[in-house]
Amino acid sequence: MSVVEEIKARLDIVQFISQYVPLKKAGRNFTAPCPFHSERTPSFVVFPETQGWHCFGACGEGGDIFNFVMKRENLDFPAAVQFLADKAGIEVKPRTDEQRRIDEHRDKLRGLVEEAVKYYHQLLVSAPEAAHAREYVRRRGLSDETILKFQLGYAPRDWDAALTHLNQIGYQSDDLIEIGCAIRNDAGRIYDRFRDRLMIPICDERGKHIGFGARALRAGDEPKYLNSPQTPLFDKSATLFALHLARPAIREQEVAVIVEGYMDAITAHQAGFTNVIAQMGTALTKPQLRQLSAFAKRLILALDADAAGVRATMRGLNVMRESSESHAIYFDPATVIRQASRFDLEIQVATVPEGKDPDDLIRKDPEAWRTLIQMAQPVSDYVISVGTAHLTPESSLSEREAVARDLLPILVATENDLARQANVQQLAYKLRLGSGRALLEWAQHHLPNQRLSEIPRRVQPTATSEQAASGVVGTTSVQPAPLPAHKPMISINAAEVRERFCVVMLVQHPELLSFANRRFRELAAESPTGKPALTALNGADFTHTQYRAVFLTLAQGLEQLELEPYEFVREHLPHLVDLIDDLREEPLENFKTRLREPLRIELKGVLRERGMSQILLGNDENRRFTFERCALELRRLRLRRENAELETLQQESDQDALMTYQQRVNANSAAIARIEIAMRRGA
Repeated sequence: MSVVEEIKARLDIVQFISQYVPLKKAGRNFTAPCPFHSERTPSFVVFPETQGWHCFGACGEGGDIFNFVMKRENLDFPAAVQFLADKAGIEVKPRTDEQRRIDEHRDKLRGLVEEAVKYYHQLLVSAPEAAHAREYVRRRGLSDETILKFQLGYAPRDWDAALTHLNQIGYQSDDLIEIGCAIRNDAGRIYDRFRDRLMIPICDERGKHIGFGARALRAGDEPKYLNSPQTPLFDKSATLFALHLARPAIREQEVAVIVEGYMDAITAHQAGFTNVIAQMGTALTKPQLRQLSAFAKRLILALDADAAGVRATMRGLNVMRESSESHAIYFDPATVIRQASRFDLEIQVATVPEGKDPDDLIRKDPEAWRTLIQMAQPVSDYVISVGTAHLTPESSLSEREAVARDLLPILVATENDLARQANVQQLAYKLRLGSGRALLEWAQHHLPNQRLSEIPRRVQPTATSEQAASGVVGTTSVQPAPLPAHKPMISINAAEVRERFCVVMLVQHPELLSFANRRFRELAAESPTGKPALTALNGADFTHTQYRAVFLTLAQGLEQLELEPYEFVREHLPHLVDLIDDLREEPLENFKTRLREPLRIELKGVLRERGMSQILLGNDENRRFTFERCALELRRLRLRRENAELETLQQESDQDALMTYQQRVNANSAAIARIEIAMRRGA
């Protein structure tokens, strides 16, 4: 993950901007008077879902957290990176050759994971051999929309189907082994890790695919779930399943519901409970809690009634799962409570009925699930209730003291003194040990200065065969494989293709910008109503932070004469030198097939006439033609995004704001119409 991506992952734009301007909740978004110009009607809007902002008033500007800091603090991009890195607690160091090599290698692995996701998904949707997988997801009640949303897939029963497919499109077997899709046995044979399984892609907090959870489809296939091992992309301890989808709801409700299984989370989202995520093991880790603390104030554990995590929480003990392997894993509720208190998070537990799991309950009775979450108990109440449930009025003093010794490490884990005392007094009352003063004195004497890791454990649990097979027990250091002589095009999603193509052409041919801007001026003259939305190409047309930074800096470079634009950009964006060099060297042939689909509808006639190869590789006139169309498409997509945002804002605004928003919608719509006419004409 680059410094830019790490900053955006750690800093929430709503919390950050609220330090500068008081934000008011308006539906799913937040509004305020624009901090960059004087106004009475709030036109400045912050969008938590996209982590962006936009002024729909006089400024007409927008962007992400970097744009806000650059404008507010009058900083250039490198200074904004350093400013935000300091806020996020990230140390920015000059990147070494080794770091660049590792980043390039990770980019290649990300592309490989994306290709694997597409391959498995297409098989689930249409392959004859995946009929039983489709039948399985139907039995689980998953809709086509959910299958697409989570990109569910199917891994064939063959030993090397995925290996062969991914080899054929240019990826090496060693790369497949490194991302966990293939295995090399002791004899040197390489084969698919996942066979005849429902494939559940796992994403990081930015929504990028990093690994898989794979569920067995036939009785007797073990383990039931086989997960990706630790890889350069996938770290179980720092990942929460579906967090990228649940984040908007968690932020709005300030509550995160944590379930054990992938299917529990998927079913919850399908039923509309979109603040649900799944943990990647039997414990919540410090990195996971840090992620959640940016959006939530309360965590509700709603694990299966027989799951190791819940049993550990209920009993205040580490729980053993039998396995043939000797690795050890721990769920330490005391550690979870202590860490949660440091992040100012409240933990509660929802008791799932015995014999059911969240998936079953949500499908059969969504209202029962809603009630279950609403009735969640504080974790200390839950631990005391269940930890003492086996005691009777006839239980001896020694039996009650044994329970106290088991539960006290959990109940004093909170760093809040009042909560610690209340927990101990509640336990003393439950155990009939007087007022609790003696018990509290014992706890204060034995526990506060003792590290939790040193508290004796009665049971040392072992890993399940599933965890051992998945490779997620412990930490495995994986060294990147040697890079090939020629790396493939960096993996980017369809929404970023146009932006990258645009900056590639500009870095290689900076003079193209003046032609595109002249085209915008011509369209503005033809459409007076749409003129406010037909300004020159600018940073707001880019959604990707790094491409936006390159574009803005290159535009500045064109206004000076001391350096060539390319050298100007390199000098002023030291954190992005590697990206800039990649853009300078990237062959336009890389975009031939990738641009055809995004531009197919608008340019199909033009493509038939000129041919994509001629457009991309031809003379200056064809390059200008292509860049103008790409710039027009970027603007059209931006205006459509703005109108979608404005439609939401109109539903939640007062009369004055409504008029302002409607004027902007009208201007945008007129501009979109003019752009589409120009593109259909191919002029």
